[in-house]
Amino acid sequence: MHLIFSTSNYLDAAISDEHGRKLYTISTPGIFGRKTTIRKHGHKGEGDVIGVITWHAFKNTRIWLQATDCEVDAKSLLKQKVFSESGTFTGPDGQTYKWKLRATNCSLKAVDSGVELARYHGRNFGIMSPSHAPYLEVSSSAAHMLDYIVITFIYAEKLILDLQSASSG
Repeated sequence: MHLIFSTSNYLDAAISDEHGRKLYTISTPGIFGRKTTIRKHGHKGEGDVIGVITWHAFKNTRIWLQATDCEVDAKSLLKQKVFSESGTFTGPDGQTYKWKLRATNCSLKAVDSGVELARYHGRNFGIMSPSHAPYLEVSSSAAHMLDYIVITFIYAEKLILDLQSASSG
């Protein structure tokens, strides 16, 4: 399954499937973008809030998950070791998953099996290969936790952006 982003700005994008059906909307209003809301769209097109990420500069970012109806410290949801290029989380099935945090493409693997379940592909303008919008390629075996994948991906991408800013500045 391909989750196709309407824009490279993952904090303000619509996500559709290969058939053009809108699945998720991510919005981060305001200049400073302190709160990101993730909505899941059903067949009627209306979006239910499934997650809210409240970004903090001087204290820990918080993530509210509709599935558990609780707010958690983002660092406890996506655990990251010091100087590590990865972050792990426990899925709704109790299994452990690991996001590999890379500037060019994030990937998600099941820790136990090492099987890749998702990979981000950035926008391609078609110079060396066919052009395409940015998309998250998700294995059908991970469909049961698609909401978790989307929410943790957004947080992981922001971690990468923050790491890049820190290393260049």
